[in-house]
Amino acid sequence: MKTYKVKAKIEKFTLPLKPSGNHSVVVPTVKGSWISKYSKHAYYFYNFKNYEGFCVEISHKDIIKLGLNNLKKVLNKKYPNQSVIKLLLGKYHYGFNSLEQMAIMTVPHAVTALEDGCFIINLWSYFGYLIVDCKKMTVEYKIADDDYIFGSQQWLDPEKRELYQMSYSLADSLKKTENPFYEVSSRITRRRINDENIEEMWKGNFSDYMHDIIVNNNKQYCVACELGMFVDDKNNIIPSKVLILDLKNKKQWIISRFIVAAHAQFDPNDQNIVYFSSHNFQFKHSNIFKALWNASYDIDFRGPASVYKYKLTENGPEEMAVFTEPDLFRLTNVHIFSHRGQKILAAIGSPNFIFIADAENMKLIRKFEIQNNAGFFGKRQCRVGTISPSPDGEKLYVQTNHSFQIIDIASEKAEFIKDLFFTHMCANHMLTSNDTNW
Repeated sequence: MKTYKVKAKIEKFTLPLKPSGNHSVVVPTVKGSWISKYSKHAYYFYNFKNYEGFCVEISHKDIIKLGLNNLKKVLNKKYPNQSVIKLLLGKYHYGFNSLEQMAIMTVPHAVTALEDGCFIINLWSYFGYLIVDCKKMTVEYKIADDDYIFGSQQWLDPEKRELYQMSYSLADSLKKTENPFYEVSSRITRRRINDENIEEMWKGNFSDYMHDIIVNNNKQYCVACELGMFVDDKNNIIPSKVLILDLKNKKQWIISRFIVAAHAQFDPNDQNIVYFSSHNFQFKHSNIFKALWNASYDIDFRGPASVYKYKLTENGPEEMAVFTEPDLFRLTNVHIFSHRGQKILAAIGSPNFIFIADAENMKLIRKFEIQNNAGFFGKRQCRVGTISPSPDGEKLYVQTNHSFQIIDIASEKAEFIKDLFFTHMCANHMLTSNDTNW
């Protein structure tokens, strides 16, 4: 891989004393300007041990630019005789035009903690990822050498200091835009941090838009999810796939049960139980000026979202229960954790609702609404993009398009609001980390 230094604007800020704790929160967003809501990346780092934070701003143009040589090579192979104009006017995933496609590939999506003040910012699906060093206040951009592009997440084995990474062939992915059933060459690899030698753990025909990867505590099961949303000739969404690898017994299974099976999380008490989120929505092509101004895509909800609970066994995955509600739409984030002795499930429902369910019986406990109650504009509806619980299970950290908030789960009240004024696009994944060493 090639490593580049990235020009970044870094602004520090202080936090009030109330949200103290020996942990930090990292939130990747897209931050708008007066020209376009897609103009910048903005990564927010909150350190609740020393009551400080900072924001890293990077030009979205610079994120795109450093992967363009890889992109040109793939496009020249796939479309050897096409002019640049025809490529710009072409249709890609979900019927997107080239600008929409490039925007979704290069937005920040998830965070991986590397410890010692370093964090990976994973892009949606592009040739590289960024590493922010909170001690040195630097940003590096890692770019792949081949035509495979990374999935939206990486997983760190903290004991062996190994990164599990997903990638897939962009050339195959482009063929899938013409045939939604086209099989895409995919792989899962791992490598030690600061070591360029890669070990290939699995390779096969799985999917493009590999979106999430997790490994359970005893390193037996590796789970990878795709983000589908392709439709068949009857306009029905083709179910997304989940790949389950039994690393100890050298077995594998693929589940094609969920509509948009984007994310997974292991149970905090039983590492053989896993939860899958099924978003049940479809991206749609929209007016490019509308997309650039709103920093969001048109979405067609195909019914309520759901969370599936599975038991992983040596004979394969077994479905246990499903959580859903009639008004649970676009479930972008799900977390399972202990709150005052009860194992609960917290999930986002569009546009600004939090659903709380009992993770044992998968039944709704309650739901509540997130509002903005700070700043010049006062109380106003917002769109919730991502949530993450505090380590003690008492608070939810919530990022909206207008603010960062700390919500007390028991009272459902906002204890802290950092108003961000400009609209932020944040349909992604923040991280709560025990790393405060910065």
